[in-house]
Amino acid sequence: GRYYQINAIRAVTERFEHSRFREALLVMATGTGKTRTATALAGVMQKARWAKRILFLVDRRALRDQALSAYKEHLNEPSTYPQQGDSSFPLDRRVYVQTYNTMLGVIQKQESYVSPFFFDLIVADEAHRSIFNKFKEIVDYFDALKVGLTATPKDKVHASSYDLFSCLDGMPTFEYPYEKAIEDGYLNDY
Repeated sequence: GRYYQINAIRAVTERFEHSRFREALLVMATGTGKTRTATALAGVMQKARWAKRILFLVDRRALRDQALSAYKEHLNEPSTYPQQGDSSFPLDRRVYVQTYNTMLGVIQKQESYVSPFFFDLIVADEAHRSIFNKFKEIVDYFDALKVGLTATPKDKVHASSYDLFSCLDGMPTFEYPYEKAIEDGYLNDY
């Protein structure tokens, strides 16, 4: 519910609604609530019927567990994956929180039953480190709206967060920098 989180959600939804782009990049300082913003964005998109199934990608299990808790708490979403007792990839959930490695395994199976159109929204956490090279296959495989989250975007020839999420001229869809978070009192300086 912080003003900049609301502005971030507004920037993403306006980009999806008023432009030809299906990708967006949120650059927000560490500790300012990127995951919380993503859960609220998912809620908005589900209520607007823009997204039925959502995939939230993370690069570590600890982040997966954190994100699952956030979706359950803030969206009151009981239909999540993974849950206790899941032994295979279910097709009946609304929110899927997975590591890049697990999701890559799901789509690379010879008999993959997950269609490129299965997800409506994909949120890629840590879009500055895990989404390039072999994990880019996940983003390329799915035909969905895509949002990247990062505090430190990459801007190199073969690894650009901006290019991956169609942000021209190195300008993210929304940015909330460290200095502004300090000025606003949400973070403390060193």
